[in-house]
Amino acid sequence: MIYLVTKQQSLWTSDRYKVISAEEALELLAPLSVVELDTETMGLDPYTKELLTVQLGCAEFQVVIDCTSVDIHLFKEYMENPQRMFLGWNIKFDLKFLYHQRIVPLRVYDGYLAEKLLWLGYPAGMHEMSLKAASINYLGVDMDKSVRGKIIQTGLTEDVIVYAAGDVSYLGKIRDKQLVELEKKGLLKAIDFENEFVKCLAYIEYCGAKLDVDKWKIKMATDLNNLEKYEAELNEWVEESEYSSKYCSVNIQGDLFNGFDTKPRCHINWTSPQQVIPLFEELGLNLKVLDKKTKHYKKSVDIKVVEPQASKSPLIPIYIKYKKAAIIVNTFGQKFLNLINPVTGRIHANFNQLGTDTGRLSSTEPNLHNLPHDAQTRACFVSDKGNRWISADYSGQESYLMASMANDEAMLEELTNGSGDLHSLTAKMVFQQIPRDMPLKDIKKNFKDLRQEAKGYEFCFNYGGQDSTLIRNYGLDAKRAKEIYENYMSGFAGLKRYQDFRRVDVMRKGYILLSKITGHKAYIYDYDELKMQTEKQDDPDFWAYYREMKQENPECDTVQGVRRLARRKAESEKQSINYPIQAAGALCFKLASIKLFNWLLKNGLLFKVKYCIPVHDEINLEAPDEISEEVADILVKCMVSAGKPFCTRAHLGADVEIGDHWIH
Repeated sequence: MIYLVTKQQSLWTSDRYKVISAEEALELLAPLSVVELDTETMGLDPYTKELLTVQLGCAEFQVVIDCTSVDIHLFKEYMENPQRMFLGWNIKFDLKFLYHQRIVPLRVYDGYLAEKLLWLGYPAGMHEMSLKAASINYLGVDMDKSVRGKIIQTGLTEDVIVYAAGDVSYLGKIRDKQLVELEKKGLLKAIDFENEFVKCLAYIEYCGAKLDVDKWKIKMATDLNNLEKYEAELNEWVEESEYSSKYCSVNIQGDLFNGFDTKPRCHINWTSPQQVIPLFEELGLNLKVLDKKTKHYKKSVDIKVVEPQASKSPLIPIYIKYKKAAIIVNTFGQKFLNLINPVTGRIHANFNQLGTDTGRLSSTEPNLHNLPHDAQTRACFVSDKGNRWISADYSGQESYLMASMANDEAMLEELTNGSGDLHSLTAKMVFQQIPRDMPLKDIKKNFKDLRQEAKGYEFCFNYGGQDSTLIRNYGLDAKRAKEIYENYMSGFAGLKRYQDFRRVDVMRKGYILLSKITGHKAYIYDYDELKMQTEKQDDPDFWAYYREMKQENPECDTVQGVRRLARRKAESEKQSINYPIQAAGALCFKLASIKLFNWLLKNGLLFKVKYCIPVHDEINLEAPDEISEEVADILVKCMVSAGKPFCTRAHLGADVEIGDHWIH
């Protein structure tokens, strides 16, 4: 049964629903402890678009509240009752519109997040995440969504009312089915955790961050100048090199005003890979990479391909600077200005709560996570008048988490009792020419180049790379690469044990246990296929047949199956090493955000203290000047407290700064 709460007399005569008062609706809804919730709006932005309806109910009945004629605050106490849980699908959207009305539900369940957890690790598009798909998969019901696209044009009509009620007819039944699957996979704690965080994430998107337009335009001009400078350096290098005759030309026609320029000018379009590839191959670069989509090799001049080969030519470091400058100009320029909200004057980015297989956030419209770290860029994000900007980040979060999870004695000793300089420690482990009795503080001064070189090896090994990775990425010979790898792993024995276990564990289980505490998992989407292929290769006769087919038909399924298994196995093993560390970092951040959100709510500071920008291990707030010190202190306490469950063998601290702009 559908009930409508409205004061619009034009909607009173339908036989498709019954019109009741707000008081009657509250009496009808009162017995429900689990309430299905949805909204219909006139757009995506709560600041510029109207909240059309709020729907509350269950499978047996649904109440549609006409927010254009009825004060939604009549339902505020009902929706903020801590004894009630509100079910939604992508509930972050609904929460933002409720927050705009200063209504803050305390307990929520997001079916969309539950579905994401059940399929974490699977490629995008492999499993449909919409409510319509869930109703088909779990209930065999095909929901009619055709009305949704008409709401902006039609506003509130009989069809819209019936459609709106339909979205709160199946959420409870779907949740019941999801909970069975979540329990089977040990994900009940994970969904509880994510349901707590979604309230905070909706608040982050609602708050947004203020961008100083004048500062940003100055930054845009600086970025463009840098791009033009690096392009000129590229052209100049080619023009003065032995390749000049091939890649340069002379303007023999001249110009009536400027005369003749007889100097060779580079004619390479540096934005065109087709024009850059021939030169780079002549310089000795290996540009072959495996295309993840087509599974065939192609040639690429992306940064990640050429940067490890920078030593092969002085041109490559210039090209890398050019490419990075081009990314900054194209990605972090006018697009940001276009996204400033006309009402708030702030940028309200979209965040995907489970944006990666590790549970980290991802950011779009715009992407705030990949912003350049330079001071000029970050200084463009500012606090409002009367407010202060608070930046806090974890101190060496991934290093501490890795050392703790691996229980590596050498790392823990340096992080806990030493200077915390793992780069110098790595250099000492890897390079035998550094005296064994030299203090780490002296390595940074006396062996600066080796320490810098060691940083690359450290990153490589910590995330599952081996000696073969050094050969491929740094051009080292096999003997030297093996020596470096063995030195590193013998020095960090705990890390080696951790990595060896992770490599075996993932292929045994078919998933990566991201956290023992919450139960988050990333699934190996093609595990059954990989297992079947592994069993085939256990047959003694298999390899004789493989060698024969490799000679006769290298493109056959048998040969390709061996290659795919080796590639997927290596990918999964690296993920099994890396993912739990990144996941622990994501959980630290989310738990700190939950603690902060609850503190703000408890102390009446929600909507006064704004949560502006989250960046993996960093939290940025905006608070009234008179309470900024207190808020900064609470923020650090929330972050340190949140780190303790996930970093048990070392103290994970946080640094904080207060100013008038984004400081870190």
